Amino acid sequence: MRSSFAPLALAIAAALTLPTLAVAAPQSGTTSGAAAASAGVLVGQVREAARGVALAGAAITVDGRQATTDSTGNFRIQGLAPGEHTLVVDYLGYPRHSSQVTIGAGTTATHADVVLGHVAGDATQLDRIVVRGQRDAQAMALNQQRTSTNYINVVSADLLGQFPDHNIAESTQRIPGVSIERDQGEGRYVTMRGAPKEFTTVSIDGVQLANPDSTSRGVELDTIPSDVVAALEVTKAITPDMDGDAIAGNINIRTQSALDRDGLTLRASAGMGRYELGNGDNERYNATIGNRFGAERNIGVLLSASRSKQGRFTDNVETLYERFDDGRIMPVEVQVKDYEGTRTRTGLTGRFDFRIDPDNLVYFVASDSRFEDHEFRDNLIIAMDQHTAASNQVTGNVRATFDKELRERTYDKSIRTYNLGGEHYAGDDWKIDWQVSNSSAEKETNPRMQYIFRSSVRPKMDYDYTNHDFPAWTILGRADAPATGVNLPEQWFGFRRLNNRVEYGEEDETGLRVDLTRQQSFLGEEGDIKFGLRSRMREKSFDDERLRNGSAADFNALGITMSDMLCDRVSNNFDYFLAGRTFCRDIFQKYASPLLGSANHRRLVADSVTGDYAAEEDVHAAYAMLNARWDRLTLLAGVRYERTRTNGEAAQYNEDTDEVVPVHASNDYGHVLPSVHLRYEAANDGVLRASYSTALNRPDFMHTAPYRVIGELETSPVTEGNPDVDAAYAHNLDVSYEHYIRPLGLLSVAAFYKRINDPLFIATHSEDIGAGLSRQVTRPENGKRGSVRGLELAWQQTFDFLPGPFDGLGVYANYTLADSEADLPFGAGSTELPGTSRTNYNVALTYDKHGLSARLAYNYRSKFIQSFDVESPELNVYWDDRASLDFSMSYALTDNWRLFGEVNNINDDDQVRFQGQRSRVLEMESFGRSWLAGVRYEY
Repeated sequence: MRSSFAPLALAIAAALTLPTLAVAAPQSGTTSGAAAASAGVLVGQVREAARGVALAGAAITVDGRQATTDSTGNFRIQGLAPGEHTLVVDYLGYPRHSSQVTIGAGTTATHADVVLGHVAGDATQLDRIVVRGQRDAQAMALNQQRTSTNYINVVSADLLGQFPDHNIAESTQRIPGVSIERDQGEGRYVTMRGAPKEFTTVSIDGVQLANPDSTSRGVELDTIPSDVVAALEVTKAITPDMDGDAIAGNINIRTQSALDRDGLTLRASAGMGRYELGNGDNERYNATIGNRFGAERNIGVLLSASRSKQGRFTDNVETLYERFDDGRIMPVEVQVKDYEGTRTRTGLTGRFDFRIDPDNLVYFVASDSRFEDHEFRDNLIIAMDQHTAASNQVTGNVRATFDKELRERTYDKSIRTYNLGGEHYAGDDWKIDWQVSNSSAEKETNPRMQYIFRSSVRPKMDYDYTNHDFPAWTILGRADAPATGVNLPEQWFGFRRLNNRVEYGEEDETGLRVDLTRQQSFLGEEGDIKFGLRSRMREKSFDDERLRNGSAADFNALGITMSDMLCDRVSNNFDYFLAGRTFCRDIFQKYASPLLGSANHRRLVADSVTGDYAAEEDVHAAYAMLNARWDRLTLLAGVRYERTRTNGEAAQYNEDTDEVVPVHASNDYGHVLPSVHLRYEAANDGVLRASYSTALNRPDFMHTAPYRVIGELETSPVTEGNPDVDAAYAHNLDVSYEHYIRPLGLLSVAAFYKRINDPLFIATHSEDIGAGLSRQVTRPENGKRGSVRGLELAWQQTFDFLPGPFDGLGVYANYTLADSEADLPFGAGSTELPGTSRTNYNVALTYDKHGLSARLAYNYRSKFIQSFDVESPELNVYWDDRASLDFSMSYALTDNWRLFGEVNNINDDDQVRFQGQRSRVLEMESFGRSWLAGVRYEY
């Protein structure tokens, strides 16, 4: 154990013993024994009648004292005088519940379980508002959001299940202010409120996830299936008891518990379908089983598992533009790519809960998510040089060099978390929460092999980008060349090389936390003070091994030509880019071994060493915060201090001496993070919130290491880390108003502003190397300041007031407007922050009645900048706007069985990247539609 663990470990040990000591020790202090004895405690659980599901977010009121049910539906109110009291439970989707409870004198807690949907003490069914299916899920989410002091959005697993989403990243895009970045059409990274993806943290039950991505803090959420969670909690205004590295906010994945309902939990589904492009398989299976055990049914065990398999095909064409010394911007490279791959995603979550008594709960949660992507990529590369004087961006004449290649790549990434924790009440005033956790992530790419064949013919070629999405190329002076296009003669190509590459990265974080909460009466009518300690110790490393065999003699010894490695399938990208026959998929198994075993198969030492790094980051934090309530007004204020220590290791390679030189760097800094949150419960179900909070964005791990990747020539570009770069620091303002529509709905508006000091960029500048020479150096740098501002609108409503059958209709819609600006390093002007889309919106029409549940959902995200070219800002890279129309439906065959179906990307929208302007298309790719149908069981 590291020495820095010791203080927090002692604190947790003390927390574990406090409940026992508090019960055993006599009451003392300023409160008399008689007064202490007169205090009463009311504990209970709120459930719904139909399935016995615990209802989180119910507002509990007893004679002016307030509480909110937790994720298992439990509540606790302390300090009640002995005698009769009125218990009021308010939960959207049900009539308000009111009943009498009798509080006894002394320390023994009074129990009052509430079942909404029945008259107290009677089995008569109330005129319950029908909110089954999708509406049950909507009610759960809205109630948790309504009772929160700070601004959050909650989406339950049942509601997520109504959307045809494949992973957690895609599920989050339905939430106001949240958008996603995609990889081959599938959601991968999450961005919130127009901020870079690194500004958003992701956790499971409060445990921050380790990240398999070696280059960014943005978590690759395509690793995690959408079927193994209970709810998503999106916090947009963080509080002092939360980790401070969340400028945009935090997404917490809450796992399911067997204590969330009365009896057996059993759900399962299976679905099969197709992807239109390539006719690939689309399969998805999941199952959840859980139950309560013990004489008092106070032990919960739940297991949830899922698996999906997707045969994804992608058409892809890329053109790279460069700015020449004379100012002209012209195409310099074209790649016509055919992707064929299989993505397999598995998830397993297990949870154990032991409610020892009403005052003590211990839990253990373990989760494992895996994502394997096995992919073949056929690629025709056209390198263009020797542009004529008359050439420009649209038309021109060049010399063309052609490469034809096949890459086989498999990467396997995983995220595991283990979380042991407890909640304990000690005496009348104290609550202790503690948690010990570990999260680890791995990403291994093996194999990653690539055959490259190069044309011995380098003809003159005309290009025409008048239609920038579908350009034309014409080869000149060759009778054997095609009249148009690039379906080139196979005999032009000869062996160039076989590349072999293996990548491995891992990240591991151990977390320790203890929180202590005490009732307070010195401010407001009631409230509490909370303080705690937190430590997170994270290690990250990346290793890249590159080898190559470029011996034509070794290949000739195989007795084959490139044509022998091609099969009958023809590349027909977008039904336009004809690139000839594609490679057979078994050529690595059949022909690679002699090349890999040859003495000419050599390690590329510089490439294999200079990109490797190891980094450590220890964050130790302490906080204190105050919660006070006055009737309708709630104040939450506090401060957090975080101390960060980093260590980074890398290696530099001396080309002259063939020496590998290890290098090391470290940093140590601290930040104070205050915040204030106000919540006012207006009349007629209105909630007004205002928040000021502060947060950090630490540099990516690889940039804390002093790596330096140098090209072959002295003047070649250099990429390096910058251990001295500062963490970005943000001041956040949030104001929101929510009006909750009964029986079930919401209208809300929220405005936000973020002032960011020292925003982080990957920037390029010129470095003087003497003798009148210079080279370009790319590394992380700080800008001076930046800002993000925006507006969120949301509308959810079920139209129960309409006449049948239209009373089953509903709407789920939200709109986000965001704008950002930041100063670039080196005084190079200003730009938007990466990831800022000016406009995001969702519109979903729903229907839920007579066993039919259907949803037509439209999602839109406007363009956003991805990366910067400081030297040539007109070549900054943008993702173009994208819209998707999806449909899902299910039909209840019985009380337990349902049929379901989904269709994705109905509008068959493509994804486009461009450099500076839409006419300079850097990348255009198409994925096609997909569909899936299956059966679902729920007990």
